[in-house]
Amino acid sequence: MTRKLEIEATLDRSLGNQVKAPRLDLRFDAAVWARIEAAEQRAASPVQVGSRAPSSARWLFVINAIGIAVAAVLVVIFGFEPFADVSVNVPTPAISAAVKGPVVMMGAQAFAIVAVVIGVMFTPLGRRLRAELT
Repeated sequence: MTRKLEIEATLDRSLGNQVKAPRLDLRFDAAVWARIEAAEQRAASPVQVGSRAPSSARWLFVINAIGIAVAAVLVVIFGFEPFADVSVNVPTPAISAAVKGPVVMMGAQAFAIVAVVIGVMFTPLGRRLRAELT
């Protein structure tokens, strides 16, 4: 083990003797710090007036707004019912159970498929597929 360490130390000294790095003066140090400060100022600057959010961000905002609105309506209608002692009677059309079961099942499956497709649209895979189709 010590023989391996001795060989590595010898090689390191040999390389250090062969490669001489130039001494850098204070001007180089000042230039590096100036670049760092300029990069920080660019990163901290507010968004430019002409820039726009990507379309996926706009769609996500719209979908989220619709979801929040639907959730708020459901909370108002069904959430306050026990507290307000108000009953909500929503008339439903007369449909037989033999028809209602398959319709509800197909509707739930269609809704789930659409939800998964919309969710996949905003992943890297969905972006690549959209890029291929356009």
